[in-house]
Amino acid sequence: MQGEMIRSESTVPAPRRAQLSTELLREELEQHQILAQYVKQCMVEGTDYGRILGSEKPTLLKPGAEKLIDLFGCTPEFTLVPEFCHEDFESGFFKYTFRCRIVSRELGTVLAEGYGSANSRESRFRWRTAHRKCPACGKDTIIQGKSEYGGGWVCFKKKGGCGEKYVAADERITRQSVGRVVHENIADLDNTILKMAKKRAQVDGAIALARCSDMFTQDVEDFTPPELGAVTAPAAAAPASTPPAEPPAAMTGNLELLPASEGNPAREAGASREAPPAALVPLTFGEGSNLARGIAGARDSKALRKVGMSIKEARATGRISEQERSDLEKLYRAKLLELTNAARGSIRRAS
Repeated sequence: MQGEMIRSESTVPAPRRAQLSTELLREELEQHQILAQYVKQCMVEGTDYGRILGSEKPTLLKPGAEKLIDLFGCTPEFTLVPEFCHEDFESGFFKYTFRCRIVSRELGTVLAEGYGSANSRESRFRWRTAHRKCPACGKDTIIQGKSEYGGGWVCFKKKGGCGEKYVAADERITRQSVGRVVHENIADLDNTILKMAKKRAQVDGAIALARCSDMFTQDVEDFTPPELGAVTAPAAAAPASTPPAEPPAAMTGNLELLPASEGNPAREAGASREAPPAALVPLTFGEGSNLARGIAGARDSKALRKVGMSIKEARATGRISEQERSDLEKLYRAKLLELTNAARGSIRRAS
């Protein structure tokens, strides 16, 4: 009886749901901002991540995944998942699936896990682009000759051909398949398919470890142009009534984890909606983020005009998209209005 009483008193009811606290949210926001700063300062666009037409988020590449894993003091461990692997050299079908466990070097525990798969029936492996080959030299340098020079077909020397000419009806040329054809030697790509599955697993594990899926996507670089057309288009621009110096959500990378209310630590610290703290300026990466920071940090109209010229130059050279340019123009106009009103107020006080 006494033992039963003790057990009853020591029982602690399980919580109905996971518990959150303001301190935990502050810590999560701080960690996310630090990671965004690391991405901006230490990761290189085109090497560690890339911007793919048709995707609203950059895609994380293998070098970037390696940097993130090393940043958290971890090591990747790869294992083939045999029940999801297949090799058939007769039919030419190969499929590999890897599990990548991200292990802490200090603790030896698994902190994250990622999976990646690749197979020979993916468009990039199954098909190849065929060109007409020269019967004489075997090179795919055949072009159609100009009518003023007799027409027909020519093995173009400037492309490395032998210069041989053929009549227009030569079946050795006209019967060749061109364009998208099935890859005849798919077994040659066996190792490539294996490495692709391994890379995908590592990128998946790195994103899970860093919890940066709001910053990066993965495998978009593996899509073909028709597949990219099916990707969701970037979010529509924010309405013109957006408060000054608060960039659209598509440019902030969703770093403001707390709502703009009493529960937001930045608001509690005395920051107003008209003048948000520097932490809410875009902390992601890329040219658009740098220009948005320049707008928010402009102290006078002269400095703002310089940023405006940089925006035009960046758009002309293709460093920012049309959507980013539209968002930056909204920020620019809002900042210009803010500076104009501040200047008028100073004149009134002086008079």
